Amino acid sequence: ADSSGSADRGPKGELEYWRNRMQRLTSITEQLKRKDCKNVFALLSTLTKASPEMAKQKTNLLLRRWKQIDVNITEAANEAKDNVKYLFTLERFIEPLYSGTASTIIDTLPALMNSIKMIHTIARYYNTKARMTNLFSKITDQMISNCKQCIESGKDKDSLWEKDPQELVRQLESCLKLNEAYQEQYRLTKRKLKQMPKGKQFDFEEHHIFGKFDLFCRRVIKLIDMFSTIEQFTSLSQNKLEGMEDLIDGFHKIKKEFRSKSHDLLDYHNNKFDRDYVEFNVKINNLEGGLQQFINMSFENITSIEHSLNLLHKFQTILQRESLKSDLDSKLNIIFQNYGMELEQVQQLYEKQKHEPPIPRNLPPVAGNITWSRHLLKRIEEPMKQFESNQNVLAGKDAKRIIKMYNKVARTLVAFEYLWYQAWVQSIDQAKTGLQATLIIRHPEDNKLYVNFDHEILQLIREAKCLDRMGIEIPESAKIALFQEEKFKGFYNELHWALTEYDRVVTEVIPVTAMVLRPHFNDMEYKLRPGMITLTWTSMNIDQYISHVHSGLRKLEELVSNINDIIENRIEKNLKIVSKTLLVDLPEHSSFTVSEFVDMQQNHIKIQSRLLQGKNTEIEHAVDDLIKKIEIYHLDSHVESVSDDEIGKLRKHYNHFMYQALLHCAKNSMNSLKKRIGSRLGTNFLYVTRPFFEVNVQLMPPKVSLSPSLDEIQECINQSAQAILSCFKTVVDWGYFDMPEELRASHTFFEKITKDIEIVRVALLLTGCIQGIRNTVSEYLGSFGKYDWLWKDDKDAAYKEFCALEPTLEDYEVKLKSFGDIEAEVDKVHSIHIIGALSL
Repeated sequence: ADSSGSADRGPKGELEYWRNRMQRLTSITEQLKRKDCKNVFALLSTLTKASPEMAKQKTNLLLRRWKQIDVNITEAANEAKDNVKYLFTLERFIEPLYSGTASTIIDTLPALMNSIKMIHTIARYYNTKARMTNLFSKITDQMISNCKQCIESGKDKDSLWEKDPQELVRQLESCLKLNEAYQEQYRLTKRKLKQMPKGKQFDFEEHHIFGKFDLFCRRVIKLIDMFSTIEQFTSLSQNKLEGMEDLIDGFHKIKKEFRSKSHDLLDYHNNKFDRDYVEFNVKINNLEGGLQQFINMSFENITSIEHSLNLLHKFQTILQRESLKSDLDSKLNIIFQNYGMELEQVQQLYEKQKHEPPIPRNLPPVAGNITWSRHLLKRIEEPMKQFESNQNVLAGKDAKRIIKMYNKVARTLVAFEYLWYQAWVQSIDQAKTGLQATLIIRHPEDNKLYVNFDHEILQLIREAKCLDRMGIEIPESAKIALFQEEKFKGFYNELHWALTEYDRVVTEVIPVTAMVLRPHFNDMEYKLRPGMITLTWTSMNIDQYISHVHSGLRKLEELVSNINDIIENRIEKNLKIVSKTLLVDLPEHSSFTVSEFVDMQQNHIKIQSRLLQGKNTEIEHAVDDLIKKIEIYHLDSHVESVSDDEIGKLRKHYNHFMYQALLHCAKNSMNSLKKRIGSRLGTNFLYVTRPFFEVNVQLMPPKVSLSPSLDEIQECINQSAQAILSCFKTVVDWGYFDMPEELRASHTFFEKITKDIEIVRVALLLTGCIQGIRNTVSEYLGSFGKYDWLWKDDKDAAYKEFCALEPTLEDYEVKLKSFGDIEAEVDKVHSIHIIGALSL
């Protein structure tokens, strides 16, 4: 039977064919063994014996045919069972042909070949040459199918162009390896069988087995060549070498043209591909000619040896084709000659800069000098390493001279590094002496405290760190300092912070409290003292010392902050309130009678006096709290406490400030009153500030007078001034607030303030402030004198006197008209006339 018509052309199809055949034949044999079949056969046999001769011959013929078919079916069923038994030993070895990769298939080939050998050797039916050749062919077909599947990754035939060329070439090469391993395992098994001449041999037609795979691999080799070329030019385009644009564009055009022909690249029966491939190669060879010229020009334009070697290495990495690779080797000889000139330049540069070499930024001197020499050494060493790997270059002319010069320059640079290193090693102990210095020192000029850390230590640590990074061995003495770098820097930063904070706290002290806080700052200095006398940078208890100093600083800062807070918010703020308090109520847009004014001022002064006494008490208590905070601060037993004399001076200072604030309050109040009632001449009543007193101008024959009079107004002002000053009789002087009433009354700020010359001067000015407008008022009242005949003369007598003149009608008319003019003139007089603070 032939299984070539099966759906699966691989070995699984062969296995499936024999399994199905076995199932069908087994089913038939089972049917033949059934009772009804046997009954039919027995009946025919019985009838044969009883039948006539003619019928008997026909029945016998039919029975013989039946028996033969039964035998054939049984034999075929046995063959199918035997084949299935042996073929299914291959099942687990052929599974990778469907689901694995080339590498996993290669791993299973020995076991697969061994199973096939066993089938060929011991199988009863399947070990024929035709069937074994068919099995091998199916395995080959499946290998080719698997290779195609792995390469295409389940996509269409055009997908190969989209894949990464490097990855694609690796996959194609794995197909070649699979074919090679497959044929090698076959021949290895064949050789093993030949060692047993009596056994069955692998004498199959190899071209039937491997012919298709060889054809497929020929196509794969062409694809590898083509995609390697594509990878080569793709890499060149990615490196973006200047001047290669035309070559790259030409390559993309050739690639696009080939791709547009839509070949199935893995169809190895397609001969059109082979013709187009030859044409593709011709065009690529022409393109590589232009690439060769570009490479030559590139090396002509580069002067740096390192850049030349890098470019050469880059081209060697990218270029895969042999024609280009051979030309690159010749470039190495030219670079080597240029390298000889580079050596001379390095030698001249060393001689010129060896005393003051350019040091990289942030590097200390020793590490900087060594870095400079190593840079020069690397400049000549790196190219030489590449030249050493090519013996043809070192065998050329001038090679000995260049090598000799290289050795000389290299020895000089190594010696330069060694000398600097030795000099540094010898200076380590000298630099470490700075660790024996005290932690803190006082500057003799500005008397300030500074951290006494020798920067030579930091230089030593920096050198050690840089040299260690450069791979240079560090002496143990330097390592000790290096390992303590964080500790030294930590101590330095903490001490520097502490001293900076100490200076800041000192500057925050308000000058008036400086003397009372001097013991507290002496206490802080006493805490700092061990760092100035006994502790060095190698001491073991620096941590405890710094902690002690920080603790003292916190306490001192808290004290200064609290004191400043009391002074600013409880003392000075209240002093400003007292100083700005006005003891008179002087509305700008109101006028008053004399009695109203006196009552209003007395009520206002009562309210303000209570405010002043309250603020006086607050300030006194704030000063007491301030002194209490200073006194309860814990000082070291070696430090003198705050003297009572300084405490007294502080209290006296703020007591004087309280007196000055009250004095200013009194001055401001009296000056404000004086300014409000000051003399302002004029008759315009449209003032922004209204006159203070309303005064009636009354006709009291035989004269015009004021109500109230100017003397009464002056008396009112004098009473207000007295009320302002008497307010201070309620403001008790400090220290007497809790005393009996009689003692408090005799110890107020009243006497101090009334004795002040400024207060006396302002009070005197107030007592005479009305005098300035007295003449002006008299003049205004005198202006009514021209009308006094209206109330002084007798009307009847005047009429008789007029009649005695025997007036005519015209005389009456003139007289009456004169009276009308006087009436009009009187009507024109303003109802309000303002003189200074008076509204008449």
